[in-house]
Amino acid sequence: MKKKKLVLDIRDIKTKVQQSARLKLTRNTRLRRYVYARAIYFKLCKEFTHSTLVEIGKSVGRDHASVIHGLKVFNILIMYSESVLQLYTKIKKELLFTSAKDLKRFNDRNYYKIKYEELLDKHYELLEKIGERIEEEV
Repeated sequence: MKKKKLVLDIRDIKTKVQQSARLKLTRNTRLRRYVYARAIYFKLCKEFTHSTLVEIGKSVGRDHASVIHGLKVFNILIMYSESVLQLYTKIKKELLFTSAKDLKRFNDRNYYKIKYEELLDKHYELLEKIGERIEEEV
């Protein structure tokens, strides 16, 4: 039986993003789908690892300035592109599912931030259900 890794590594995140987006992040192109996939990768690396911008950029053949730009692009993208947000959320959930305990040990702040967001989503979902039941009774 294969033993689980103790921490998330940028290589693990890179592999997961490449599989989910079905493209190679190291390809030297400015095509939109590659730029968006790299932005997702940069965001996930910043959330789940303590890697520097230089290390993150180097892993996909870019420099630290590209990582900074990708993070800015990501923040704009999630406001306007539902598909990018869905892909990001899907990959993030998969990463959390495979290594939630490891994330807590490795990056405590983000672990609790993510858990808080999950609880908040559940809270709003339950409030909606309560509101629907009250409307049915009236």
